[in-house]
Order: sequence, then structure tokens, then C-alpha cells
Amino acid sequence: MTVGVAWEQIGSQAGEDALRRLINESPQDFFGDVARRNIHWFDAQAKQWVNFDLAAQCWAGFAANTGEFVTSGALAQDESPWSSVLDESQAPYLRWFVGAQTNASFNEIDRHVLQGRGANKALIFEGDRWDPSKNGGRGGPVTEQQFSYRGLLLEVVVRARVLTNLGLKTGDRIALNMPNIPEQIFYILAAQRLGIIYTPVFGGFSAKTLSDRLHDAGAKVVITADGGYRNAEAVPFKSQYTDPALDNYVPREAALKALSDTLNDYPDMADSQGLLDAVTHALAGEITLERADIMRELGGILAEMPNITPEVSAKLRTEVAIALSQVGHDISKVVVARYTGQEVIEYDRDAYSDDLVATAKQEFLAELKAKDMAYFDTLSDTDFQATLYRLEAVVPVEANWPLFIIYTSGSTGKPKGVVHTHGAWLAGVTHSMHAVFEGTPDDVMYVVGDPGWITGQSYLIAAPLSMGMTTVVCEGSPLFPHAGRFAATIERYGITLFKAGSTFLKAVMTDPASTRDMAAFDMSSLRAGTFCAEPVSPAVQQFAMENICSHYINSYWATEHGGIVFSCHSGGYKDLQPDAKTWALPWIQAQVRVAESTGADGVSQWREAEVGEKGELVITSPYPYLAHTLWGDKEHFGSENWCGDVERFKAVYFDRWSEGYSYTQGDYARRHEDGGFTLHGRSDDVINVSGHRIGTEEIEGAILRDKTLREDSPLGNVVVVGAPHDEKGETPVAFLVAAPGRKLNDDDFSRLQGLVRSEKGATAVPSDFLVVPAFPETRSGKYMRRTLRGLLLDAPLGDISTLKNPEVVDVIRDAISQWRDHGALAQARQIVQTWRYIRLEIHRLTDSHTVALLAITNPPVNALNERALDELHTVIHQIKHQSDIDALVVTGARGTFVAGADVKELLKIGEVGDTASALTPPHAAQAAFAAIESLDMPVIAAINGPALGGGNELLLSCAYVIAADQATFGQPEVNLNLLPGYGGTQRLTRKLQDRQGDEGVANALGIMLRGRPIDSEWAQRIGLVDEVVPVGSESALNRAMSRLREHFAGNSQISGVLDRHKALLAQREDALLPSNNIKEHPEVTAALEQLAAGGREHVAQRILEATFTGLEQGVTAGLDAEARLFAESVCDPASGPTGITAFLEKRSSPLPCQPKTVPPYPGEEQLDELESSGNLLPVGASFFPGVTPIPSHQYGWGVARSSLDGAPEHGDPKVAERKLVFPTPEPKAAEALIYILASEVNFNDIWAITGIPVSPFDARESDVQVTGSGGVGIVVSLGAELVSEGRLSVGDLVTVYSGQSELMSPDQGLDPMAADFRIQGYERNDGCHGQFLAVQGPQLHPKLSSLTFEEAGSYGLTMGTIQRALFTTLNIETGRRLFVEGASTGTGYDCLRSATASGLSCLGMVSSDQRATRVTAAGGSPINRKDSRWQDIFTAVPDDPKEWQAWHEAGLPFVAAAEDAVGGNIDYAVSHAGENAFPRTFQLLGNNGVLAFYGASSGYRFTFLGKPGASSPATMFRRAGLRPGQTILIVYGPGADDGIVDNVAIEAIEVACQNGGQVAVLVDTIAQREFVSSLGFGPRVRGVVSIEEIAKRLGNDFMPPGPFPGMPDPFTESLAFREAVREFSDKTLKPIGSAIAPALRNTLDKRGLPDIVFERRGRDGLALASALVKPNTGRVVYAEDLEGQCFSFYAPQVWTRQRRILMPTAEIRGTHLNTSREFAEMQEQIASGLLAVLPPTPVTMDELPEAHQAMWENRHQGANYVAVHALPREGLKTKDELYRAWALRDAAERGEQITQVETGSAGALR
Repeated sequence: MTVGVAWEQIGSQAGEDALRRLINESPQDFFGDVARRNIHWFDAQAKQWVNFDLAAQCWAGFAANTGEFVTSGALAQDESPWSSVLDESQAPYLRWFVGAQTNASFNEIDRHVLQGRGANKALIFEGDRWDPSKNGGRGGPVTEQQFSYRGLLLEVVVRARVLTNLGLKTGDRIALNMPNIPEQIFYILAAQRLGIIYTPVFGGFSAKTLSDRLHDAGAKVVITADGGYRNAEAVPFKSQYTDPALDNYVPREAALKALSDTLNDYPDMADSQGLLDAVTHALAGEITLERADIMRELGGILAEMPNITPEVSAKLRTEVAIALSQVGHDISKVVVARYTGQEVIEYDRDAYSDDLVATAKQEFLAELKAKDMAYFDTLSDTDFQATLYRLEAVVPVEANWPLFIIYTSGSTGKPKGVVHTHGAWLAGVTHSMHAVFEGTPDDVMYVVGDPGWITGQSYLIAAPLSMGMTTVVCEGSPLFPHAGRFAATIERYGITLFKAGSTFLKAVMTDPASTRDMAAFDMSSLRAGTFCAEPVSPAVQQFAMENICSHYINSYWATEHGGIVFSCHSGGYKDLQPDAKTWALPWIQAQVRVAESTGADGVSQWREAEVGEKGELVITSPYPYLAHTLWGDKEHFGSENWCGDVERFKAVYFDRWSEGYSYTQGDYARRHEDGGFTLHGRSDDVINVSGHRIGTEEIEGAILRDKTLREDSPLGNVVVVGAPHDEKGETPVAFLVAAPGRKLNDDDFSRLQGLVRSEKGATAVPSDFLVVPAFPETRSGKYMRRTLRGLLLDAPLGDISTLKNPEVVDVIRDAISQWRDHGALAQARQIVQTWRYIRLEIHRLTDSHTVALLAITNPPVNALNERALDELHTVIHQIKHQSDIDALVVTGARGTFVAGADVKELLKIGEVGDTASALTPPHAAQAAFAAIESLDMPVIAAINGPALGGGNELLLSCAYVIAADQATFGQPEVNLNLLPGYGGTQRLTRKLQDRQGDEGVANALGIMLRGRPIDSEWAQRIGLVDEVVPVGSESALNRAMSRLREHFAGNSQISGVLDRHKALLAQREDALLPSNNIKEHPEVTAALEQLAAGGREHVAQRILEATFTGLEQGVTAGLDAEARLFAESVCDPASGPTGITAFLEKRSSPLPCQPKTVPPYPGEEQLDELESSGNLLPVGASFFPGVTPIPSHQYGWGVARSSLDGAPEHGDPKVAERKLVFPTPEPKAAEALIYILASEVNFNDIWAITGIPVSPFDARESDVQVTGSGGVGIVVSLGAELVSEGRLSVGDLVTVYSGQSELMSPDQGLDPMAADFRIQGYERNDGCHGQFLAVQGPQLHPKLSSLTFEEAGSYGLTMGTIQRALFTTLNIETGRRLFVEGASTGTGYDCLRSATASGLSCLGMVSSDQRATRVTAAGGSPINRKDSRWQDIFTAVPDDPKEWQAWHEAGLPFVAAAEDAVGGNIDYAVSHAGENAFPRTFQLLGNNGVLAFYGASSGYRFTFLGKPGASSPATMFRRAGLRPGQTILIVYGPGADDGIVDNVAIEAIEVACQNGGQVAVLVDTIAQREFVSSLGFGPRVRGVVSIEEIAKRLGNDFMPPGPFPGMPDPFTESLAFREAVREFSDKTLKPIGSAIAPALRNTLDKRGLPDIVFERRGRDGLALASALVKPNTGRVVYAEDLEGQCFSFYAPQVWTRQRRILMPTAEIRGTHLNTSREFAEMQEQIASGLLAVLPPTPVTMDELPEAHQAMWENRHQGANYVAVHALPREGLKTKDELYRAWALRDAAERGEQITQVETGSAGALR
């Protein structure tokens, strides 16, 4: 029959009732009529697409090939395309519209174009990211795209060609795992067009879930994306889901087959079939699994088989692992959509969507002989569709042909693949739009949903497109960045129909600020809104009806239902009330049933529930869009008898009740008097989290994996139930029972959450864990989930006397009560709210005043990335509307205010020229900061650390700024070739102008142009900071709270500044032109000139343009100009991309120097003025502590930055080292100020002067570097802590030890060298070649009275280095033999003397006979490296392996002569001469010899040939001192002869795990990674990293580990040398280090550096290993025979970090300066005569550069130099002698004559 009146026209309850009766009498006529009218069908005979035109009462449509409108040739009026509407012969597998053909894609797109509606909007896409500046400051999406039906059709047909080109055909399956972006919809519709079956997988699921669905569906292709955006952050897709799904998991049956095939090779093994059966049974519940799952089960079973020898067991395990490594998914191609620009690893299986699309378009143009894609614009709608139809035709498919498979959780643990079809499903959901919404093509529909859920498939894509509507697709959360986001979308696009779950509205309605955000937008365009997919409370519906749309209804359906089955009928005749009621649609026959008895077969006898009685909701008759079947039997898909997994389909949904087939979803409901229903949750073990249905058994299974992964798991058992949640509807709560004798703690809970997240996705993660002693059990041992859920809900429990353990109920009730109390307490306090990057605390400061404390929490530097800015804006907006907040304090977390930015993200944006994205951060920042400065309350910035870039701009929006003394400030953007973009050019300029007038403008420009930080004192002086809190006082935060208390008490110290801030805001738009030409200000001019010299003139011009636009036209215009110029800079190849790349590669042009009242090189007039005023002492001046004033400035010798371009003026010492003037430092609390009398001269000075191998300016902001490491001086002043300690006094004579470390570091207890050790004068601070020096207390040791001042100032670093090398590093023993390089001078000579005095037989290498004599005189045996027999052998080991043997043999005569000279093998060697001497020194070492080195004067690329002899991993780990808990990186692959199995590495892993090590493995290939991961070592192996994977991800930005690259000469090509070191660090060390770090991080080591690296002979990876292992305590270990192998490394990584390289028969140990304690011991040895200080060669300060040059050129002779500062004559020893000599000299200079002198010591008169 034809139903003459469509349901959407019904206007009364009587009309609905009549329709329902009609449908009941003749359902097939009704459904046939729905299908005829709602979609087009394919008439195969006439080659037409037709549907029934109700008005014309005939079939009409379009010719398939031409698109022309047709009526002739179509079906007769009384005909139908199907032979029968419904075939129930195989029920519950039903076939609808039998024999008819259609296609969903044609109905959703093509027909609308053919109907002349091609220009209508089909799809509007709104990206996640938000720009608050859009739409007049109301905000809008950064990305917005609109597609007409023509545009959508073209995109879809192009994707269809892509799929065709991939070899896909009708019936093949694909999977989509993508963000909610248009590309996903294009591919979905393209698959539909070709009859390809797709399965959409939601992006929040885990890789394991994706793997299961790929295999279960039999997908051939996966379509994914590099990433998506969620709350303004890029989240990975391919790398987080797709790649792990394909690489880490394998199909269960394939894995078991690999095991079976391997077992077939062991015919003699007893019960191999039993072994296979046992493994199969253990893994029965899995679809896909990790290879390690097989290996773990196999290993456990083998361990229990008594007849298997260890050798056979190991061999079998290895062979199974190899076989498993060859098993994988049957995926032919992964299509990757580029969206976020994230880096991904590229595999052979990968293809980029845009490349495939470009190819398809080129094919189209070639086939059409068209010039470009604009050709399509010239076509009419009909020709347009017909052309595309010919290019990639729509494939008509049978009405029951599967359209998609969508998986849903099941209570049994195995997800169900629900199948919906092209014909029945699409006709049904299309009709539901008429029925529920009276939908028309003019409607605009917004569904908060994802294509991975049924809501997305039904009402985001299919139904609105089938209707010809506009569908709005939004990528991110409807509540980000604020709760008005969804309302803004409704307003912007004129949404008429809105569909969303109730979860997000719960969050809005419970927060007044969120309600205000929502109410700010006009939602009057809405005709209807509906809930979906989850239970609804009346309160939520009432809120929606009152605040969003009066017709806000409750619709109900689930994945299996296919579309809406319960709702509120259109027509307006229902008395819609906020009671959460919903009504069955007229074609839905529904009952509420109550089971009265249930048989053993699970079938229940039932009765229909009374009105208001709760029971299970049942649908008693079929309808077309109900699930067709469950996916299964894929091997027979396509055959005539295929029914899917119909048995499971029947068992899950249709076998619940007696008396025929009835569909049961598993939901509780009540039926009411008016025929309405209310829903009351699940009746089974599936919970509904934010509309996502999750089986509790699935979650339990993921948690219980802990027991199989960890032998020592503390978990006993788990039961998961759903608990009510205000926002999510339900949330999983896990009840845990601990294993016997064990306890569960927070670390265990975190680990269990991680297991669920990795197995099932974030949605499934339990929100809480409740540990209970036992679960309620029946007497048969079944756990009573119902009882646990009843306890959670405070629901009646019924009769619990039948429980086996009823006493446990009260215990569990108490545990739940405590859990609730904890939650209620947190909610009641409401003092802490946390966002991703913002923490907000509300505190009552006084009885009547409340303050909000806002902390930025984005470690490590609290950078204001896009999401942090969005959150900041949202939080400030909430604070603005909270009337109970009286003030705001803004600060940063963890010792930093705000510093840094995501420069890599800016680089990506810049490289693609995405100006819109480049504008988003400045717009977001400007909006947030504008909101802060406009708050009508005191706003204080408490600056607790660096406030740089956006941090400095943030504080400028605050009314009052309090800074800790250690805080720094600045705008460093110029170093990236950018300008400040967050308002700095406007607020900084106006604030400083307000404080200082024109000088303030110059200061603001100087800060921006120089890009250098300034300290708190400077910031306060110029008016940037209002108040500085001294060190040792209260914190900046405490001071801020104190100021607010005073303010509220009426005695405010901040009110004047607050008023000034308001006045400044009032003048925002005023023109404030400086009175003078600021650009000609000396500081501005100097900065501009230096920027121009460094190639940054264009950056400077942009800063000036933005700044002066604001000064001339007002702040609004200035901010607009700043944002525009910032975006231009980011995208300008000469600016952002160039500058950021240079910054990341540490080769940025130098920044301008800071302005100084006294420059490093003052003129004579200024020097005279400084000296005459006492602000500068002449070199050598007398200084009597406590009497002589401390000058503000001092002289020193070192290197400065150039005043021309800011570059350090490094070079040869005789040219680069100059006399400087710089400020005298003030000692900190644990420091003393020393007046230097004499200073040590050593190679540290030369490295600092030449900048080789690295410039000291790289690690400090100073414009000068004064050298000098060690000396002697007199104490001038003491910091507070040293005064309290009492060890030192002003006037004490002290020897200065040059080593510094972080005094408060806990690593001091391990070794001060591990506590941020550095050498003063070379690393990060100034040294002893200045007049005054601030030093740490532990650096100061009493001057030895037996030494002259010259001697006391000459030996600290040289002898200290040797003392540590001999007595700590080598731990020398009397009677052994030692070889030392450079034995006649400097440290070599000190080494020779000390070793000889300690009873060693010493051999010293020299370069002349004269120097040989010196060695002999010291008691050693000399060997001359310039002897004609071997003078040419001192070279690095050649790179060519063919030359290694000859090189080795060339050194044998030298080795023989050396051993002959000392009478045997060399036990110890001390090296410092560099890369040419080191290889031969190592060759000299005898068996088990040890080499220590501490320098490299001839180059830094060290090479050596390995020595014979092998050991075992166990032995070498013992030698390395491996302790439980230490971290080990094991290199795997160089010993894998077959490319997979590396037995030595496997043994090392085994030993390391047995010894309690935490292991990471670095493998060569992905296949090796899979193999190692499958070996079943358990949780001790924390991670396996593949070099191949890193190489694929980084491409040319990665260099795999290998020999350390050849280096340019550091002395003649210093810039190229530094670039080569940087390249190794950036392209090898950092990529591998960052990959292994997550596996090795722990509470003691946040960097994740290994304690031990187990290296290999087959590849020279020593450069990487020695740079990667932990500094000061790390060891690189070899166990194999290294003979005939060459190794190389970068010397400073070993010597300055004191790392060790352990080999079976030799060892290399880096060594450094001794510790302060060792220095004290050395002092005692000198004082007792055990060590002797050689008389140094004194040089004046003016002679210092020439002395350094002589050392640089190796022209120096004899002992060390010492630089004489303030010694009036040589030979003085005591303070009295010094004071008298000063007095005599000063008197003589004044022309006076002293006639009486106390001669207590003759030294004063020498």
C-alpha cells in the first residue's frame, strides 16, 4: 500500500495512534513506502536512479550516464525495485527490499546536484583551534571550510579514484582512524560510492582496539592522519594508533600458526600439541595480541616441562620469536592525511593522501583533456555530475549490502561488529529526520559527534546529507576554549537542528561562569535540539529547554538501533515537559518486560511491566534500520548464503525471552501512563561513559594483564562497575583485591590505568580504584557485581544472606563511604581548579576578602602555548564574573614565571607559510592579556623566576609587579628573527614611557632590539618592576599576599601604582609621541647598528613599525600591527624559518651588547675619572680589607663581545685577550669576595680566549669573559651564610680552588662532580684574572704558610687535576708502571713527579732531548716521540679498515721500546696531548691496563684500536658495579648475523634483568624491535627503541650511530668545528637520547640517561654511548673481543664528564679537576712534604696574553706560569709581609720614606 499521509504531517495524538495501527496492520507496506520516497534506487534495466514522486504519483529520477531527468522507462506506479519488502526466512538475519539496488553515496550527494542544488552548502567544517580576535572579538575558529554539494561531490569522486588506484574493489574493507575532519568524510563517502565497506574507529581508542578491529573486519587499507587538534594541541594519530596497531599487535590465529609451524620442526618434543593447546587456551579471548603474549605463555609452559633441556628451550624460544617477527596484519596500504604537520615515521606501506589526490586529479584532467580543475566550474550541475559519474561511477549495490561496520563493546569482552546497510538503514535514518524534526533541505544541522560513533554516521553524515541539508562538522570539544563554543557555532551558522549527548550540558549547567559563556551567543535560530546516546535527567532537559531551545527533546538509540527509535514526535501535539520522557516512534513496537524466571539456557519467562515499573526495554517487531547482523565469517563474505556472525547476533540480542524473536538492547526503562518511556541505565555489564558504551569485562581484562606482565604483580583480582558521574553520566570504578601478602599503592594504580589506556583507550580508564579485602560472592563463587553497584548507588541490596561472605558488605560500604567523603571534601573546599596548564586556587585572605591565585603550570619553562593562552583567557573570564573574588595574583610554577615558546611549532607554521595559524597565538595572547588588565580588581604578578617573551608580556598586563631577586626579564624574540607578538611592543613601551618619559621608550626599544635579559634591579630601575624581594627574604608570592592584606586593611602601599595602571589604560588610544627622535638615542642606535651587522635589520624595522604604530595611533592599532607583523615574520622565509632554524641549531647571529655606563674598553678620560673617584683600583694596587673601599668596577683580562655586532671577539691570545673593565661582583649568601694577589695560568684560559672547543659565551649572557682558574687572594667580604659558618674571616689569605658545583644539590652526597660541576673562569662565570672574584665558600682553603704567594697561586688546577687522576681515577698502586704524555712540562711533569714519589716506575714521553733530561732528573724514564724510529706514527687511526693492521704494526717498535724502558707492560697511562697521541698511548697499555685522560691539546676526535680478549656480560656488569635499580641501555643488532637474533645482547638483557637493572634496548631495525619485545623479559625491559624507526621519522635530520665524524681543525677552523659538534649532537645524540629517555626516567633522573651502556664490537657506536651515558658516574661496557676493531669518540664528553669505558682487557677513564675535599687532602700532602710545588714563572698581567700565546703554540718551557696581580715584590709568604711591602711601596710612590720597619720576617725587605 502507499501510506497517503506521511507521519511528519500528523498534528494530533489521534493521528499518531491511527498511523501506528496502520503500521501494525501492514508494516511492510509502510516500510516500502518509506523506502520508495526517501531514497533513490537503481533500475538496472533502464540504467536509472529513481524514487517515487509523491506529488506526481510516479517513479522519476535520473539517467545514470547522463544525469538527465527521466520519467519514461522508469518503474510503473504500482511497481517497486524489490521483489519483497522483507525476507524473514533466516530470522533474526533479515533481508529488506530484496533484490533492489541502491547506493548511499548517490543518495547523499549526487542526487542533490542533479536536482539543481549543487550550489547549496553541504558541509561546514570548523577546526578545533580558536582565535579570540575573530568576529569582532567574540572569537571564531582558526580553520573554517565550507563545501557545496558540487564541491563535496568532486572531493568524494577524487577520493574514489584514490581508492580505485589502491586496488580496492566492491566488497573490500577499509578502516578509518582519523580526527573529525573533512578528509575522513570524503573517504567515507568515496567508499560508499564504490561499495567498499568501511569501519570508522574513534580516535580515542587504543592501538590495541584499532588492531582488533582492523583484523576482525579484514581491512586491506587504513586511512589515518598525522594528527588532529584537541583543545588547541596537536595530538598524534598515525604514530599513536595506526603504526602501533600494525607493528605491535598481530592476529591471534597467525601468531598461533607461527607457533604451530615452529613446533612441527621439533618432532621429538614430547607433547608439542599439548603445548600448542595450552598457549591457544591461554590466549583464547584475544583477536590480536602482542608477540610477547605468545612468548610469555610459551616460556611459562616450557619452564614446567621437565624433559626440555635449557638448550632446546632457548633454541625453541628464539625460533618462535623469529617466526613471530614475520607475522603481521594483512594491510596493503596506510593512507596518511597531512593535517597538523606532525612528524611521522614513514613506512613502505605509507602513502600521503594529498599525493594520491594530486595523482587522481591529474588522471581526471588527462582523461578529460582539460587544462586544470577549473574546468569543472564551467559545467552545469547535470553535466558536472555526469562527468564525475563517468570518471568514477557510482556502484549500485544490493539493498542489504553492508555499508559500514561499527564496533560496540560487549559484556563478554569481545567487541561486536554491527553491520548497517546501504538500503534499509539509509532509508530509515532519512525518514527519521522527517518524523522527528520535520527536516527540510533548508535546515542546518550540528551534531556533537564523531564518525567513529553511530551518531556520527547516522546524523552527522548520512541523514542530513541524504536530506540535502547542511551538516556542521566540528573537530574539537564543544566547550573549548570556553563553554560558549557550541553556542557560538549555533549563532555563526544559523543552526536549526542540534544534537548532542547530555554530558557536556551537565558541565555547563553546574558552573555559572559556563552558563554565562553560553548565554553570550544567540541561539534563537534553533528549531529543535535533542539529546542522544546516553541517559538524561529531567534537570538537564529543563536547563536545555530554558537556555538553549524550548523544543529540546530526548531521543534514544544505540549503535545497533541504527538511528532514532524513541523521541518526541514532531507536530507540536506532545506536551513536552522536562521529565526526560521519550516516545517510541510509530513503527517501533516496544515493551518493558520483567523476567519471572530464567532457565539454564538463559531464556526468561516474562510478563509485561506495570505502568511505572522498571524492567528491560524490548523491541518486539523488526524495522529496516536495525542492525543487519554482526560482522563475521569474513572468509565467505560475498557468497549468497553469507549471514555474518548470525549465531552471536541471535545469542546477544534475540535469545533473552521466550515466545519468539524480540530485540533486547540491555537497557532498563519504565513505561508511563501517557505512553512515554524513561530510560534508567544498563541491565547488563556495559557502562555508558559520555555516550561511549564500554564492557566492564573488557576493562577488567586489561587490568588483569598486570598479572601476566609482572611476575611480582600485587594485583589479586578486579571487578569494574559503573558509578554515576555528574558530567560523564557514568564512569568506571575498579574494585581491587590485592594478592596475598601484598599491598596496592598509587604507583600500582597509575600502572593499571596505563594498561587500560593502552588496551582500551582513555574513555575506559577507571576514575578511581577502591581496594577491598574481598568481593561479595555467591555460594557458587560468582562475584556479585549487582551488590557492588548497589553499594555505590546506595540502592537497596535485597537479601544478602545467600552470599558466601555477607560480612564483607559492611567493609566495602565503609570503603565507599571514605571514597565519597574524600570527593565531597575536595568539592566542598573548591579552592583548587586545574586545567591542563593553569592552576587556580581561591583563598580567603581576610575575613571579608578572597584572592585568586593563578599559576601557569607548563613545565619546564611554563611556556604560553596556544592551549595555555586559551585556558588563561577562559580562567580570567570566569574570575571576572565571580563577585566573591577581590584580587588576583599571577605566578608561575617550579621556579619559573613564564619563559619560552613552542618554537618548533612556529617553525612548522612558518615553513608552510600558514599566516592564519601564525596569527592565532598573538590574537589569543592579546585577548587574554586584555582581559587581565581590564579586571576591576588588584592584579599582582609575583615573578618567581625568568619572565621572558610571553612571560614579560603577561606581567605587563598586571597592575603591580613584585619580583624575586633572581628573576630575569626580557623580550628575546629578536633572536628568532621575530618581534614580540603578545603585546610587548605596546604595553612595554607605554609602561616604561609612563615611568620614564622618552627615556622609557628608549629602554623599551632597547629591551626588544637587544633580546637580552635584564635582572630584577635593572627592571625596577626602569619601572618594569614595582618591587623586588631580596634573596633570603620572603618569596615574591608571600610579598604579594602581604601587600594585598595591607591594601584591604586600608594602609595600602600599592594603591598609587594601581591608580597609575588604570590611568594608563584610560590613555590606551591616545597618541603618545616621544618628544625627541628616539631612534637616534645612543642605546637604540647601537642596537640597530649591531642588528644590521648581524643581518637582522628587517626584524628591527618590524619592531619599530609595530611600536610606533601604537604610539601614533593607539594601542588597538598597535596590537593589530604587531600581530600582523608577527605573523609575517613567522612566515617570511628570511625571518622566522631562518631565525628559528639557526636558534635550534645554535648558530644564531649574535645579539647586541647590553648598554653600560662603563664599557669594557673605556677611554682614558673615563678611566682617570673612575680611578680618581675610587670606583676603579689601578692594577697591582694595595688593598687592605675592611679599610680600603670596594670599588664598583675592576680590571680583568679576558674576551669581550664586539661593540659592532655583539659577537665574541675570540682569537689567538696575543690578539683576543685584552684588559677589560667590568663591575665588581657582590657575593651571594654562600660566597665570599676575594682580592686576587696571583692567579694560575693554564689551558682553561686559552680555551676561553679562543672559544675552542666551545665558547664560554654560549652558556652565559655576559658581554665579557674574564679568564683564570685558580689563584691566591685575600678575603674582602663574606656572604651571610659564610659569616654564620665562621670558618672564614675578612682578611684571611686563601688559595682559590676553581671547581664550583650546585651546593644545594642532593648529588653532592654522590660526588660534587655530579652536582652541576663547572670550572670558574671557563664555564659560566668570570675567573681569577680579574682583580676581584666572588667564589663559593667550599672553594676557599687556607694559604699554605710554606709557599710564596707566587707558588700558592700557581698549582691548584694543574696539581689538582693530576691528584685526582692518579689517586682517585686510577687509584695507583706502588710498584706498578705508568706512562705519561708531555712529561716535561705542566700537568705531565706534575704527574711524573707525583707518580714517581708514590713508588711507580714511570715512563715520560717528551719531544726533545732537553726535555728528556728533565724527566730523568725527576726519576722517570724518557721516551722521545720525535725519535726517527717512530716520529711518524703519532696519528689518528685511519678511517679505512684496510689500513688498520698496518697502522697497528707501525706502533709495535714504540710499544716494545716503552716496555723495555720500564721493564714490562704498562699498567697505567695518563693522556692529555690530544687526538694524535691518544691512539698510541692506548696501544701501549698492557693487559688489563687503565688509561686516564683529562685534556686534548691537539684535537678532540679520539680513536683507538681494540685489544684482544673477551669476557661475559655478567663479568663486565660486575666490573661496572651494576646495582639493582640502575638503568642500562643495551645495544642490539651488531651481533645479529641473521639480521634478527643477537645472542650476546640477549644474554646481556637477561643478566641485567636478573641483577635488578631497568633496561632499555637500542636495536637497529623495526624487525629486531618486534623480536626483542616478543622475548618476554617482562617489566624490567622498559622500552625497545629502533634506529630504523627514528631514521624513518627524521629523514635527513638524523645520522645513525657510527664512527664519530671527522672534525675540522678546532684551532684553525673553529666555527666549522663547532658546527660539526652541533650536527652530531642534534642529528645523532638528541634523537636517540630523546627516544630512550622515557624508558629510563625515574625519580632520581628526570633526563633518563643510562647508568651503563652495553656497547658492541660490530659497529663503532662509542661516540654515541659515551655522550649518552650518565655524566660522572656512567660506564660504557664491552664484553666481546675488540681486536681489529676501531673506535672513536668526542674526547670532552669523556674527560669533562668523567665517564668510563670498560673493555675486557683495558679501560679508559675520563678525569677532571679534583673535588674541594680532594684539594684539601692535596694541601695536606704539600704541607707535609709528600708533594712539592715547583717554582712558577711569574708574569705581569700585561705579559699574560703573550704567556698564553706561548702555551697555545707549545713554546713554553718548564713549570707553570703564574700571573702576578698585586704582589709588590716576589717571595712574600705571609699577610704581614704583604702589608709591609704594600706600605713600603705606597710610601715610595708618594715620595715618602719609612725609616722604621718591623722585620719580623726578612721577606718584606727582599
